[in-house]
Amino acid sequence: MGETLLKAEGMSIRFGGVNALQDVNIDVEKGSIHALIGPNGAGKTTLLNCISRVYKADTGKVTFQGRDITHIKPYKVVNEGIARTFQNIELFANVTVMDNMLLGCHSRRKTGFFQDAFFWGKAREQELKFRTKVEEVIDFLDLQAYRMERINNVPYGVQKNVELGRALVMEPTLLLLDEPSSGLNVEETQDLAFWLEDIRADFGITILLIEHDMRLVMDVCDRITALNYGKLLADGKPKDVVSHPDVVKAYLGEE
Repeated sequence: MGETLLKAEGMSIRFGGVNALQDVNIDVEKGSIHALIGPNGAGKTTLLNCISRVYKADTGKVTFQGRDITHIKPYKVVNEGIARTFQNIELFANVTVMDNMLLGCHSRRKTGFFQDAFFWGKAREQELKFRTKVEEVIDFLDLQAYRMERINNVPYGVQKNVELGRALVMEPTLLLLDEPSSGLNVEETQDLAFWLEDIRADFGITILLIEHDMRLVMDVCDRITALNYGKLLADGKPKDVVSHPDVVKAYLGEE
């Protein structure tokens, strides 16, 4: 295994009487595409939420690029180099594709209120840089035809791509994707597979994704971590994990 970019150790969290995560460990290698799989309710999104500080885990430690980020404020996670998308699309419906993606640049803003208000000097230079980055991502994701359309006027698959694009303009080191192929048709899923590989190759971004489409997982992922009922079932190379007896049982049940 190569250099570890993200390490989550002993992650546990309880909601009322439900143990959503129970002592889960995961290592994500730098430069990899790593999948989290498991049946509905396995704890996959909960783990992503604990890593990105949406939830505060009861126990456990998260280390990113050698730095302990277990207790940082949720809004500071993006400043560490972690961006994410959500299971349910989180976009501004009455705002254009371009403006939704420009919002992703907010975390990299270095100017103050007065500079932005008067839009001079560094604020103007910064805005030009942000727009150049957004245009680059729009071209990458083939969104040119929709750039000035409002989100509520574009197809669902395009909305998914806009949310992915908004995460990319943050220029993260690690990208967390929660079911990126959910709701996509076959052609859109094939495009997504190519984009995931290009995001790693062209942007140098490591990817940790939750995914139910096992064909997509087998095509693009280097490693898989499988969960069920908040517990770790298996971790390793895709062919080893999908044939693991506990994973087969979790997906297909007892014979």
